[in-house]
Amino acid sequence: MDFLQIVLTVLVAGLIGIIFYYIFKYTGPWGRLWTFLLILVLAGLAAAAWVEPVGPVYWDLAWLPVIFVILLFALFLAAATPPARGGMEESEDSGYRVNRSAYPQLALSAFFWLFIVLLLFIALWGILR
Repeated sequence: MDFLQIVLTVLVAGLIGIIFYYIFKYTGPWGRLWTFLLILVLAGLAAAAWVEPVGPVYWDLAWLPVIFVILLFALFLAAATPPARGGMEESEDSGYRVNRSAYPQLALSAFFWLFIVLLLFIALWGILR
């Protein structure tokens, strides 16, 4: 994998991520742009390193598999975006308690870091092999 492919993969992932974040208002289950972009970039780099090049070739790079994988990950993350809810709610005794609907987001944080480490490992292994 050469430098041009890495740069253009990052740019395509950034463009798709920004479109999903600002136009469609989907951020993934973590609600931040940087997490959404990080997953898309790592998925694109892993696809560029591991998927067999098919389709049209521009600048000696096959973009069809990379764009497909980035869009697929963006759609999966958009589907996993929870509806907007508050994390805290006031109880009748004027004390605050954690809203039970926030628990799935808290549980997803461990899966997020495991997913990031796995994608980083796959992308680096494909780039450096």
